[in-house]
Amino acid sequence: MVPSEVATAVIIPFPGPPLRGNRLTTRDRIEVLAWEEAARRSGYDRLVIGERHPQDDPQFGDLLTVYRSGEAWAAWGVARHGPTVRVWRCATGADFGDFPSIDAALRAVLAAPPSMDRSLRKKPA
Repeated sequence: MVPSEVATAVIIPFPGPPLRGNRLTTRDRIEVLAWEEAARRSGYDRLVIGERHPQDDPQFGDLLTVYRSGEAWAAWGVARHGPTVRVWRCATGADFGDFPSIDAALRAVLAAPPSMDRSLRKKPA
């Protein structure tokens, strides 16, 4: 056997594909739009989808924030986390749960009590 010559190579790094498991899908967005009327009937007047920008950390994804009528701060945060959809209370940062679909997550938001933390409830004027 004849020994082969040693070859050198220059490795050119290519960026990997962006993470898709943390982006809201088209189906998710359609379900959010379909849920808008039910949200209004339940006291939520704004649904805002914040999209990830190219300069953001790739770990960050799209985010849905849900606002109660007349409130400046979001009551709920909703984001895709791989195959599930995570919901949390914005006032406390506490996770409310992981759900199999955006529809199930939004139904859970409607079924949740207005505030589980008594100190966060609005004081009567």
